[in-house]
Parts: sequence; C-alpha cells; structure tokens
Amino acid sequence: MTARRFLASCTLLLFTLLLLPSQAALRAAEPGKLYVVGMGPAGPDLTAPRALAVIEKADVLLCSPRMPQRFAAFGTHIDPRKVAFDPWEKILGNEVRDLKKKDPTLWAKERDARIEEVQGFILERLKEGKTVALLDGGDPCVYGPSLQYLLQGFDDARFEVIPGMGAFNAAGAALKRSLTPENARFVFLTSPESLFGESWEKDDGILKDLAKYETTMILYMSLKTLDRIAERLSRYYPADLPIAIVYYAGYSGKETVLRTRLGSLLEDVKAMDENWLGLFVAGACAK
Repeated sequence: MTARRFLASCTLLLFTLLLLPSQAALRAAEPGKLYVVGMGPAGPDLTAPRALAVIEKADVLLCSPRMPQRFAAFGTHIDPRKVAFDPWEKILGNEVRDLKKKDPTLWAKERDARIEEVQGFILERLKEGKTVALLDGGDPCVYGPSLQYLLQGFDDARFEVIPGMGAFNAAGAALKRSLTPENARFVFLTSPESLFGESWEKDDGILKDLAKYETTMILYMSLKTLDRIAERLSRYYPADLPIAIVYYAGYSGKETVLRTRLGSLLEDVKAMDENWLGLFVAGACAK
C-alpha cells in the first residue's frame, strides 16, 4: 500500500469514527428504567438475588439512609454514594402522622408536592438514560409506600416491580404453619386503618360475617391499637380464638413469636417490649 492510499484509508477510518455516536451518547439516547425493588423484611438473606443485582447496577438509588446501614450489618454493600435522597420524607414517619391528625389539608398538600417532586426527579434521570432503583421494604405490593403513594399516576410502562418477601411470608415461616390450613375459606390480609377507618368510624359488621367462617386474619400495623382490635373482635369471636404476634418477622436473632388467645391477648402483650414491628395473625395457624 502506498503512503497516499494508507493516508486516505486512515482519514476515512477517522471520519467514520467521528460520525459514530459515543457510548455515552448512545446510552443517553436510550430511555432509562425505574425499578421498584422489594427489599424483604430484614436484610439481604431474605432479599431476592435479582433485587440485589439491580441495586448493584443502578445509577441512582432512592431509599432511606438507614437502608445501606441495615444491609451493611449483614455484610452486604449498598453504595451510599448512589443514594440521591430519602423519598419518604413528608410521606412517612411520626411527624407526618402528627401533621395528618393536626392539619389534614396541609398534610395532603405537602404529600402531593413531595410525590410530584420525586416523580419529576425520576423522570429527569430516565430521560438521561439512567437506571433508578426505588428501594421499598418488604413486598412493594403489600402496603408498600412506593406503589401506594410515590408512584400514583406514574406510567406503568416506565417501571418494573421486583417482588420481595412480605412480612406475612416471614411470619408464616416463623409460625411453621400454613396460613391456608385445610378448612380455611380464605386469608384476610388488611390493617386496622383499612378495616375500621382512621378514626375507627367504619362499621365492623364485616367481622360478624367473617366470624361465621374459618379464616386466617392478618393485620399489619396493629400493635399500637391492639386494645381496640381486641374489643372489636370480642364482639363476634370467642375468647379462645388463637392469636399469634410475630415480632421482627424474618430478623435473625430478633424474631419472636407470641402465641396467645383473644381473651388473654392484651395481658400477654404487656410483657413484650415492642410496639411497632409485629404482625397480628389470628386463626387455626396461630395455634
């Protein structure tokens, strides 16, 4: 090859490379993706491998600052440098609950503004071709705040949900019982607020109907109102109704199961030093 032809070939190659988009440009042209990741009830040992893989490859993480700390205690690294901010600010927490009681209008306004802010941030990152992971405790589809609050109205096509183990799964494992025993007609999973209303204003006639059948009743977020729950249940259920409270379901070394009956529930619970992380289970599986 002559020098002139070699030079021409090099010039053509250089021109071609200049016309090709860079990897960064290609990535930016591709739409990003949002993953709603179920983190399980405790740590990485109860988190799906696929969820951990998504977290590792994600460009941006949205989660509580406690999440990397919690997983670090198990020896699993969640890069805190990827955490943009805590998306649950003004959505969850004691201050939010207090504001909701004190000024429902202001609470709703601040919540809606926060949802708009978080969604706007996510959309900007997706336009940049970024992979965003929104880390939700437990299973996002069972009282998970991501789907229940933050992603209201968000385009379903823009995100994927990676399920996680829910507290009721871990509680069933702790009880070593089937939550769907042979004679059970169904599993009834709810919360006191969903069942009775925020101020307990809803009619409890549903309990009268449920009491006719063998069921498994699971109540999330119930420990703070057990006295009211016991009073309502006592109207329709016998004192010997089997009840279990599974504290720290799925937390190795902290998980505790209290088996009791409706008639002695409140007295037995007094001996337990925990009023938040506990799942209420009633029915034959609680024996």
